[in-house]
Amino acid sequence: NLSVNYAIPLVAEALGMDDDDSKVKSLAETIHRKTGGNPFFMLMFLRSLCDEKLLQYNFGVMKWTWDEDAVNLKIVTENVACVLVNKMNHCRRK
Repeated sequence: NLSVNYAIPLVAEALGMDDDDSKVKSLAETIHRKTGGNPFFMLMFLRSLCDEKLLQYNFGVMKWTWDEDAVNLKIVTENVACVLVNKMNHCRRK
């Protein structure tokens, strides 16, 4: 698992944002805490934020925006099997 110091650049890179940005650091720290620093779960969590429209690209300011409170409230699934089943169920609903 990644330390939070490696989680910050991972999230920043995924979002195409600067890892010195305080909002990116806060988001990365939250994601790290919720996923235990597992890089697979971190990226899946980030993707689920997009899928649920908690993380959206704002074309007006040309960067990603998110609701920190909603991200903090989001529940993380603890194992890979559950993540994949949830993802498949989500695809079936579409």
